[in-house]
Amino acid sequence: MEKAQFHSLVVLQVKVLYCLFAALALSVIAVLDLIESHTVFAAFAAGFALILLLYALMLLLRGHQRSSPYPEWILVFALAMFTLFGMQQSEQVVHWVYFIPGFIYFLFAFHVASYLALIYSTAMVLMIISEFDSYLRLQILFTYGACYAFAVMYALINERNNQGLSAIVNTDPVTQVYNQYQLGLDLTKEMTRADRQSDELNLVGVAVPKDWELLKTEEYEERLSYLGKKLKRCLRRFDTCYRLNSDHFVILMPHSSEEVVSVLCENLMDDLEGSERYDGVANVRTSRDRYLPEDEIQTIIDRIEGALNDHHE
Repeated sequence: MEKAQFHSLVVLQVKVLYCLFAALALSVIAVLDLIESHTVFAAFAAGFALILLLYALMLLLRGHQRSSPYPEWILVFALAMFTLFGMQQSEQVVHWVYFIPGFIYFLFAFHVASYLALIYSTAMVLMIISEFDSYLRLQILFTYGACYAFAVMYALINERNNQGLSAIVNTDPVTQVYNQYQLGLDLTKEMTRADRQSDELNLVGVAVPKDWELLKTEEYEERLSYLGKKLKRCLRRFDTCYRLNSDHFVILMPHSSEEVVSVLCENLMDDLEGSERYDGVANVRTSRDRYLPEDEIQTIIDRIEGALNDHHE
């Protein structure tokens, strides 16, 4: 968990520093535009610098709490509209388009950013072809292509590093299921999806037998690993299993009804009761919970962990 918190802190700091440096660069551009009497562009550059500073402040304040993605969408939409329509008024705006691919890949996940960057690039290329002469058109497209390629390469490298790091940070090394930190991340996405689609989101908690705590560490971890494998065998394609910090397990079940939850619990208990590898493995207890619109992430985790601890006593 400490690794996860450290990684999240580093990512947050990088985003904040990026916003601060970008705001500084835009401030310099604003001053240069003002010196050259380009008042409108100076005001726009200064405005975006202020927006980036406010966005950095918002990142620091919200941390990793559940939040709306609208600020990021508004930032990109405003910058895209300014560059696409501004190029029709002045060549000064052309220099802004070079920053947009990197800005998009910085704000969004790789697959989302790829679609957005492709849509923007298509509109931008059509605008360049219709508004500029052949020499300037070639110069702009070549520079933009280089910036776009650099942004994609950076995003691919970052995506690969994040995937490798996620396997370390978000996976429990003993059971090879996800840990509580990843549960918080996935709950954020699934709660948003459940609210948007008016869908059910259920959770199943699995309490390990209390007498396992009396075992030696190696034997205790072997049983946890065995239980983790059993749990993963019972999951549907959409379900995910996690090990809590308290060593209990939680199964996250999106798009599930009470009947589906009951079937999973029955299949799990049948599988454990038929197991002869470890004594007492069938003594695990399950607890069910359902996401409610007023719930927060920590509320759900505390509620299901409390129910599991009651079974444990």
